[in-house]
Amino acid sequence: MKKNLLLTAAMVAVCLYSFAQTVLNPNVEIKDSRLTIISKIETDKQYTVVSFDHYAQNDSAWVVLNKEIYIQTDIDNKHYEFVKAEGIAVAPETRHTFAKAGDKISFKVYFKKIPANAKLIDIVEHAGRRNDGVSFFNFYNIDLTHSNPGEQNIKVTEVVLAPPPVNEHANGMEGTELTNMMGAMGPMYNSLIKSMLDAQLNFYKQPGKLTEVAKVHKQYFDALVKEGFTYDQAIKILTSSPLIQMSSSSGK
Repeated sequence: MKKNLLLTAAMVAVCLYSFAQTVLNPNVEIKDSRLTIISKIETDKQYTVVSFDHYAQNDSAWVVLNKEIYIQTDIDNKHYEFVKAEGIAVAPETRHTFAKAGDKISFKVYFKKIPANAKLIDIVEHAGRRNDGVSFFNFYNIDLTHSNPGEQNIKVTEVVLAPPPVNEHANGMEGTELTNMMGAMGPMYNSLIKSMLDAQLNFYKQPGKLTEVAKVHKQYFDALVKEGFTYDQAIKILTSSPLIQMSSSSGK
């Protein structure tokens, strides 16, 4: 009798494990949104649920989720599609706008259930990057085999162009005078950056330039595939390490 009870308990434990698996703060090899943390991944008998924390880079920053987001595992090329989300606007709904830099939104995304024996997954909202600075919820090689207890934090620092530190007596100049001069250089730095970006945009606007860039990246992609990389691996390499870098600002 006792032996039967132990066997039944073991079988129940195995069934519960197969229906519910949880990973806390999983390790992520590559992510496009540096302001986003995956805090938990849970798989029950119906869904795989991913919990996110996303932080605002700037005042009035915004965020929205696209329904095209999916999970892909290390087992096959099947897409485990989006089911629903909680705590975040889903396009074409009105996007969520933050009040100030550093504000956080926590949300959950429900996907179709992934296989219990998956050890690595990708979460892909949109393969590739946009040139207007908007980033996507793309996470590659997420480890489902280890949890990292504790709370993750992101230190959000707005990008501000600032003059170099002041040496109060450099070249015999009084500290206040030098400080004022350095402060006046701020607009010059901003103007210089703007001029560089405008020059780059004007370069790519020339007839045929974007076609040349597209051809180079297509040849790069074909070469990766020819060398044995899968289509998904080639896309990851191409998007994370493009041959021709194009300037972009902060993400979502």
